[in-house]
Amino acid sequence: MLAARQPGAEVCYPEGPRVPEGDMQTRRRMELVVALRGWLAEHHPDAWVCSDINIYYQQGDPRVVVAPDVAVAFGVYTAAVENKGTYKVWEAGAVPAFALEIASPTTHKRDLHEKPATFAALGVAEYWRLDPTGGELLGTPLAGERWRMGRWEPIAVTAESPSSNGVQLRGHSDALGLDLCWAPPKLRLYHPATGMWLRDHEDEAARANSAEARAKAAEVRANAAEAELASLRARFEPS
Repeated sequence: MLAARQPGAEVCYPEGPRVPEGDMQTRRRMELVVALRGWLAEHHPDAWVCSDINIYYQQGDPRVVVAPDVAVAFGVYTAAVENKGTYKVWEAGAVPAFALEIASPTTHKRDLHEKPATFAALGVAEYWRLDPTGGELLGTPLAGERWRMGRWEPIAVTAESPSSNGVQLRGHSDALGLDLCWAPPKLRLYHPATGMWLRDHEDEAARANSAEARAKAAEVRANAAEAELASLRARFEPS
C-alpha cells in the first residue's frame, strides 16, 4: 500500500526513467525532434517539442506520468519548460496535441495495447506509431489514430507510387498540419501548404556542405577569371 502524502509536503516529480533504445530508434527520434523544433520555432513559437521526458498531467500525483518518444504541444508557457527535465502540464499550460512512439522489441506491445488509453487520459488529439524496422514489430511502418467522439479512429495512411523522394507511405496530421511520410529508413515531415520538406540535422549538414562546395567553386572561377584577365593585360599592355 502506498503511504499517504503528508499535507503540505513537497511533491517530487522525478526525471526518467529512460527506456533503453537501440541506435535505429535513437536516430529516428533525433531526426524528428530536430526537424520539428526547427520548423516550429519559425512557424509556431508557442509550441514545444518533448523528447523522451516524463510528462506529468495530474498535479500532486507523480505516478500519473508518460514519456512519449516525441510529443508536441501548442500554446505553451515556454518559461515553465525551458531547460527542464520534465514537462508538467499544469505549469506548461498545454497538453500535447501530438504524440508519437517509435517501436522497439521491448516497447512495441505497450505502444499497441497500453499507450492508447494513456494518451487518451492525457488528452492527446493524435497518436502515431512508427516501426523503424519497416513493419516487423507492428505489421506496418506507420500508423496513426485521431481521438474523436470518445474513441480512437484510424488516420488514413496511403501507399505512394515510387518516386525520387523515396516515400512509400503518407498520412496527414491535422494536429501538426504536416504529412508524415515513411521514406525508408526515415520518417520525413512535409508541409503541404508550402510544398516544403522539414529538414533534420543530416539535411542541414548536407545543405551546409553544398553551400560550401558552391562557394569554393565560385572562388575557383573567380581566381581563374582574374588570372586570365591578368594574362590578357600582360599580352596587350605596352612593354
